[in-house]
Amino acid sequence: MAYGIHATVLLGKISTGAQNDLEEVIKMTYAQVAVYGFSDKVGLLSFPQREESYEMSKTGAIIDVEVREWVGKAYEHTLQIVEERKEKIAEIAEMLLAKEVLHQEDLLRVLGERPFKASEATNYDKFKEGFKHEEKKAETTTSSVEEEDDTLPI
Repeated sequence: MAYGIHATVLLGKISTGAQNDLEEVIKMTYAQVAVYGFSDKVGLLSFPQREESYEMSKTGAIIDVEVREWVGKAYEHTLQIVEERKEKIAEIAEMLLAKEVLHQEDLLRVLGERPFKASEATNYDKFKEGFKHEEKKAETTTSSVEEEDDTLPI
């Protein structure tokens, strides 16, 4: 959804490239409302997932209206965020054109630290720590091998 909104904000027109994003948002929202029971209006009921809109029963109409409201609110919220941060989004886009692949450090340079800290290490943090552990292990192994090389066999 952010892709389509970004194009709207920066280019001043809606992009057809965002169609897949919209499809995914609608599928997820229907699942939240009709399958997982997250909607107060529909209640704690679970209806089987369908590819199309729910049948035109009274409940189906409530589900359709609820999904439209949720997607509309998500769109407005995303639009507000993109408007507020469009300079940073443009900077990241320029970096992507130059580098093709961005790493966490690149994003931190543009966006800064997250406004909240995770209560525990993320998988990415654990991944990076694993490399640090492997580097230390390799250094230890290398230095012990070098020490052994200094001694002459008897």
